[in-house]
Amino acid sequence: METPNLISYDDVIDTAYDIFLEMAPDSLEQADVLLFTLQFDDRGAAEIVETKDDWAGHVGFDVDKEVFAEVRIGLVNDANDELDDVFARMLVSRDPENKFCHILWKRD
Repeated sequence: METPNLISYDDVIDTAYDIFLEMAPDSLEQADVLLFTLQFDDRGAAEIVETKDDWAGHVGFDVDKEVFAEVRIGLVNDANDELDDVFARMLVSRDPENKFCHILWKRD
């Protein structure tokens, strides 16, 4: 099977972040939106992580880890420099012909 021309991981992050910003006010608790907004400049991050195997259960199809990327958006812990307050896990298609995004939002 031929691999389509996939968008870069940097473009995946940009796309995911734009979608996150648009949907966060309606999808997160107001306190989380405020926390993220106030602390993003100092501690915020949007990063590609290894695509987890649980996505098939969320989206209803087998996820090709070459075509799809997982992005996590949240706040980095200053003590260990790890993204530990995750506001959204996102599965984004890298195929520009088949746009797709699925988001798992933080729930308290």
